[in-house]
Amino acid sequence: MQEIIAYIHLHPFRIIAGIVAVFAVLITLFFLQKKGIKKWLTLAAIIAFIPFAFRIVKMTPVRKIRLFENVSTYENIEKSSFQENGIRTFGLDISHHQGYIEWDSVATSKHPIQFIFIRATNGTRILDREFHRNWEESRGKSFLRGVYHYYRPSQNSTNQFNFFKSHVYLRKGDLPPVLDMEENSWFGKDNLLRGVKNWLALAEKHYGVKPIIYTNRDFYLRYFNTKDFKPYHFWIAAYSGRHRVANIPWTFHQFTEEIYVKGIEGKVDGDDFNGDRKALDKLTIR
Repeated sequence: MQEIIAYIHLHPFRIIAGIVAVFAVLITLFFLQKKGIKKWLTLAAIIAFIPFAFRIVKMTPVRKIRLFENVSTYENIEKSSFQENGIRTFGLDISHHQGYIEWDSVATSKHPIQFIFIRATNGTRILDREFHRNWEESRGKSFLRGVYHYYRPSQNSTNQFNFFKSHVYLRKGDLPPVLDMEENSWFGKDNLLRGVKNWLALAEKHYGVKPIIYTNRDFYLRYFNTKDFKPYHFWIAAYSGRHRVANIPWTFHQFTEEIYVKGIEGKVDGDDFNGDRKALDKLTIR
């Protein structure tokens, strides 16, 4: 029942969409029983109004509608509680998929959020449409921040890094840049690893710190379980709860996709750092 209530709170636009659709169907059925040109004019007006109404709803931020002032306040803090899940340092990772984020609300969340990774770029040309606003508005909060790039093996790695660099300005106290690698290459393993190593080297030279590598456990065992990658910190995606990731020297663990945080509409990824906040601080750019 709690999940149903949370869904209603967190997805008001979907509820509105359903109501509008039902209303439109009922009105249409009613007017189809009438005769004359007025029937068709009215029907045309209704059909024309529906996309216009949805456009208004889509363009209006939730925070500006009084009816929805308490939206996105539900939090399943049992999933991040240290008391129930052991001593870890908890954080989140977000992208434009989370939509408009109320960062002041996130900063006062009851979840013990100590870090957040924000997606910046994808390949050589796609900028996350919420990145710059998320990066600016998340500044000055109690949690540490990091930025990640989604790597496209079929695209030039130097161009990908240059695109990332043009949008991401890291400073002292930020977490190292992250390379998100979760796609196979059409051109084979050697070509993929050559591109990944190039991106990592360019990032280390530019930011003065070794990047973090995000991947899943299968990709780690297939591509990264070699001496070449031993110096890197790994962020492993494995939705196994907060149990340790076996046979992988992980630094971060993305353990769930089902965290609810006030200020964020819908579910968000939950992550653990393998250490306390003091150890996490030592990982930041100096």
